[in-house]
Amino acid sequence: MLQIKEKSHLYFIGIGGVGMSALAIILKQQGYSISGSDNNESQNTKKLSDLGITINIGHSTSNINNNIDYIVYTNAISDSNPEFLQAKELGIPVIVRAEMLNFIGSHFFSIGVSGTHGKTTTTSMTSRIFLSAGLDPTLAVGGCLPEIQGAGYKGTGDTMIYEACEAFGSLNYLYPDVALITNIDEDHLEFFKNRQEVEDLFLTYLNNHLAPKSLLIWNADDDCLASVVAKSNITRKISVSIRANQGDFWIKNITLHEQSSEFDVYFGEDLIGHFILGVPGIHNVSNSLLAIAVAKIQGIDNISIVKALKYFQNADRRFEMKNCSKELTIIDDYAHHPRAITLTLEAAKKIATKNNAKLIAIFQPHLYSRTQYFYKEFSDSLLLADSVILTDIYAARETNDNNISSQLIYDEIYKQKKMDHLIFESEFNNIVHIVKKITLGQASVVITLGAGDVWKISEQVCV
Repeated sequence: MLQIKEKSHLYFIGIGGVGMSALAIILKQQGYSISGSDNNESQNTKKLSDLGITINIGHSTSNINNNIDYIVYTNAISDSNPEFLQAKELGIPVIVRAEMLNFIGSHFFSIGVSGTHGKTTTTSMTSRIFLSAGLDPTLAVGGCLPEIQGAGYKGTGDTMIYEACEAFGSLNYLYPDVALITNIDEDHLEFFKNRQEVEDLFLTYLNNHLAPKSLLIWNADDDCLASVVAKSNITRKISVSIRANQGDFWIKNITLHEQSSEFDVYFGEDLIGHFILGVPGIHNVSNSLLAIAVAKIQGIDNISIVKALKYFQNADRRFEMKNCSKELTIIDDYAHHPRAITLTLEAAKKIATKNNAKLIAIFQPHLYSRTQYFYKEFSDSLLLADSVILTDIYAARETNDNNISSQLIYDEIYKQKKMDHLIFESEFNNIVHIVKKITLGQASVVITLGAGDVWKISEQVCV
C-alpha cells in the first residue's frame, strides 16, 4: 500500500486533466503542497491557480527539482515527457494517477464506479444522492459536477465516491469497499488487444481487488458483465435490472419522457418507491438504478434520493442541453464509443420527433486506433441522425501511423443511407456556418458528439 508523508510536495504532470485536477484539489484541501504542469491553460488550471496551486504551462525539466517529494502522472503523457524523465533522473518517486486515487480512497469508506459506459453519469448520480442526504462525501468525478463546481471535492464525511476507469489497466490499482459496475464493452484498444483482455481485467478486479467484506453492485442487463461476474469468486454481490424480477433491485412501470423518465423500483417483491429522473434515456434509468441501490444499502432515505434524481443535472458534456431558440436545440455529449453514440442519439431522436425536428449529429472521432477499429460501428450508430457532419479525428496522445481519417466513417454511411446532409469538414468555423445554414427555417436538434474539443462547435452555433 502506497504511503505518503503528511505535507509532502506533490507535483502533477498533466494537472489540467479532469481526473488529475480532481485529485489535486482533494490533496490540496488535505494539507499537501501541490504544484503541476499542463500543455495548455484551461478552466481547470485556472481553478487550481485560484486555490493557490502553482501551475506551469508547458513541460520542462526546469520545473522538476529535489524540493518535490513525489511526482503524480497521468497515462496520457508519453514516456518521453521531459518532466517524467527528469524525475527519474533525480530519483523522485513517480506515482501513476490510479495509485494516487486509491491512496486517497483508502482513508475513506470508498465507492468506486466502473464500466465502459456510464461511469461519469453513475458517479454523478451517486454523488448527488449522498450530498442530498447530508453525508458530505469526498468526490472524484470524471466531469464537472454542478453541485461542487468541479470534478474534485474534499468532504467532511467518511465516504469517498470516485470514478474507477479501466483505461490503461487502472483497475489494477483500485481497492474500493463497494464496486459499482455499469457494463463491459470493447474500448481503449490502444491499450487492450481485444475484448477478452478487457474482460480479464474486470475479472481480476473482482477476484483480487474486492476484499471478502467488499460489495459488488452490478448491472445484470449487460451480458458481458454477467459472464464475468459468473466466473468470479465474489460472494457479496447485488444485481440491478431494468427488467422485471431480473435483478435484486429491479424496475417496473417505466415511462420515458422527452427530457426525463419515471419508474418504480423494487427490491425483491418489495416496492422501494417511485422515482423521477431529470435526464432522458433508458441507459440513464439503468445508471440511476445502480445509484439507488447503493444509496438504499447505505441507509439513505427515499426523500433524499427522490430530490437528488428529480432535479439531477449531469456532469458537463453528458447530454448537456444548450437550447438556443424554440426552433433550435443544441446538445453536447461526450459519447465517443459506438454503443454510447447509439444510446445518446436515441435519446436525442425522441426530442427531435416530439418537436417535429431534424436531428443533426456532428461527430468528432477520438483516437486513430479507435476509429480504425470501430469505423463501421460508428457509421451504424450515426445512421440514427437525419444529417451527419464529421470532423477530423481528435488525436489526443496518438500519432497517425496508418493514415486513418474520418473518411472511413463517411464512406460507410454513404453506402448505407441517403442523408439530408453528409459532410466531412475539418474546420470548425466552416461547420458552424454549415449548421446555421441547414437549420435556417427548419426545426432542428443539433448534437455534438466526441471526447475531444467538438464542444466548441455547440457553443459557437448558439452565438
